[in-house]
Amino acid sequence: MTVALPITTPSTGFLKDRIAKPLARGLVTILRGRRGDRPPEPAETRVDIHRQPLRTALDWHLEMIALWKRHPTFGPGLHDDLKGTGLLSRCVILTAQDGGPLCFRYIGNPTRRVFGDRWADQNIGKPHLEDVHSAYARAIDAQYREAVEGGEPVYNHLVITGLPRPPVNYRHLLFGWSLGQRRQALLALIDS
Repeated sequence: MTVALPITTPSTGFLKDRIAKPLARGLVTILRGRRGDRPPEPAETRVDIHRQPLRTALDWHLEMIALWKRHPTFGPGLHDDLKGTGLLSRCVILTAQDGGPLCFRYIGNPTRRVFGDRWADQNIGKPHLEDVHSAYARAIDAQYREAVEGGEPVYNHLVITGLPRPPVNYRHLLFGWSLGQRRQALLALIDS
């Protein structure tokens, strides 16, 4: 003998209690972690720097090398040429005066895409070693110093992990100018 039971739709209260509440709690747990859990610590920032031979530079890098050779001192003529060739938007420019630290003066599009406009705007005029991404700033400082003090372009491929985003892969070509310890300038041409 077969008994047929009537099929009734469950009440909305049943669905809410049995499905919606646990689902919502589960999503909150995934997003926030379990109650009492500390938020995860930020990953350690790691910067891998790989020197590249200048002969592997791209055409627009070579164009910048020619500009650098035409401008033995850092000044307004270089800025005008960078703007005229369209290279300015790919640059980060830092200067130092009276033996002080290298400070951000201009931050172009590739760097703004990685760190954000807010970060870039807040760092104009500030020393690069005071950057909130201190591990990155310390790692790159030796490269900046080499370009400024060595008198030759420095071409690197970098991979940065541990930032609040996927790994950052880019190349930079660094150019430095120095008038002793009184005035220094660094231009980083970024390819990302």
